[in-house]
Amino acid sequence: MIKNDQPKDKIIDVARKLFASRGFEATTTRMINKAAWTSEGALYYHFPHGKQEILDTIVQQGIESRVSLLTVSLTNSTTVTGIETQMMTLFDQLWQAFQSETSYQSFIITIRERMLLSDEQSHRLIDAIQQIQARLSQAFQNIEKLALNDSQAADNLAMIVMSIFQKVLYDELLIKNQRRLSADVRERVRQQIHFLLAPIQTTTN
Repeated sequence: MIKNDQPKDKIIDVARKLFASRGFEATTTRMINKAAWTSEGALYYHFPHGKQEILDTIVQQGIESRVSLLTVSLTNSTTVTGIETQMMTLFDQLWQAFQSETSYQSFIITIRERMLLSDEQSHRLIDAIQQIQARLSQAFQNIEKLALNDSQAADNLAMIVMSIFQKVLYDELLIKNQRRLSADVRERVRQQIHFLLAPIQTTTN
């Protein structure tokens, strides 16, 4: 075990690994203390509410980290093909946000222990998804080629795109435990985006 001069960070790191591998309920504070080389008193000094506070901290850090890595910036493409290409770049960026071991573990914990999260962290998770969706909607509104009539149309398009992306992430990372993005999966996403944008190609040509 690697000793660390920062007990709080060490406790979080150890707990994240244990929660991801064993589950929240099966992990005791004694296990965390033993793996982190800390005392029970040190754990409760940094986390007065024990495991629940550690769980909430892990989830919060994971959400903040992934959101910060995602840059929703779609230039004003003049072709639907160009928009499609940018959407796939955004998907690749989103996929990469889950590739570090820390981010992956946090994601698994967040989804698996969703019912155990505090109200604050549950709202934070929802807000993070809505924040990305809002940024995507605004990006769509800025693309003249899409010719969206109002913000509601952009919101709807952003919601559908996010649903496509989320389903693939959940299926591959959570259900299949597949960390590598295969060419087949990426192509399936591209086809769904192409199908979504196809009516725009017809109405704007």
